[in-house]
Amino acid sequence: MSRRIEELTANYTRVKERLHINNIIVRNTEELTANYTRVRERLCIYEAESLNCDMSWKAFNGKLYFFSSTKMDWSRSRAFCVSKGADLVTITSQTEQEFLASKIKAWYWIGLNDLETEGHWVWVNNQTLSETGVQ
Repeated sequence: MSRRIEELTANYTRVKERLHINNIIVRNTEELTANYTRVRERLCIYEAESLNCDMSWKAFNGKLYFFSSTKMDWSRSRAFCVSKGADLVTITSQTEQEFLASKIKAWYWIGLNDLETEGHWVWVNNQTLSETGVQ
């Protein structure tokens, strides 16, 4: 019986150590992913500013916004954004909403729609209006 307890204790210790190592790997992966995203966003903003890109591009809080002068419907606007590796904006804070409102001098499409259910508004990332906390 004591030998079985020793075996179980040893197995428990090995499992506990593996879980600890797995947790470290998961945390490191999450941290690296977050760092990569921040660097990619900053590089995108830096390149847009240093290349003196079209004045339709605006940087704010680590994001880059494009204000197109081409008139398109919502679906075509979204398809254009997706073809560039982006999407219509999902507004996630009052600060972001105020920034965008201050830049708008014409009508622009945002990533909010009720295509699936009339009156049920959803962002292009599938969040509802209430989930983003912006009204």
